[in-house]
Amino acid sequence: MNPIDTLTQLFEKFPGIGPRQARRFVQYLLVSGQGTRLEIAEVIKNLGTETSQCKRCYRWFVGKSGTCTICSNPARDLSLLFVVEKDADIEPVERSGFKGLYFVLGGTIPLASEDTQKYIRERELLKRAETESATIKEIILGLSATTEGDHTRELLAERLRASGIKISALGRGLSTGTELEYADPDTISQALGNRH
Repeated sequence: MNPIDTLTQLFEKFPGIGPRQARRFVQYLLVSGQGTRLEIAEVIKNLGTETSQCKRCYRWFVGKSGTCTICSNPARDLSLLFVVEKDADIEPVERSGFKGLYFVLGGTIPLASEDTQKYIRERELLKRAETESATIKEIILGLSATTEGDHTRELLAERLRASGIKISALGRGLSTGTELEYADPDTISQALGNRH
């Protein structure tokens, strides 16, 4: 296989990227010149060596310490834990003014699946709720307004009830089918205010 087709197929693996857009990326790299390609290759190489996954919230961050800047910030509200599907969901929530802590679930549970641990960090979330139950007063399940997001939210809410912590979900300021990553800060702020 030639390098143009190989790179196009690699780009197609990115979320939300189809064949035409992947081909455009390759065409851009071809006309950009050797310097741009080398710079991109170097940044991709450094991505693995200069980043870490937070041991507390599972968010990826630049640095080598065990916890990210959000988890290690003493000014954050330790009583609120916002559970998100993926790292990309944190940025728009931060822009909405949320000042609590996060937990990155790692995805959602498909409707037909019995093995939840294969898809999400359920065990890690339950352990955090148990060990921090004296500090955490509310866990906000901020999952996407999709069928799988709703399914995951229901399962987690049921399993987290034993912790004695208040469990809430975002209000439907988010329309069904909306991924949190693409929601604007005002919508997230409204959904936070209408959580139930």
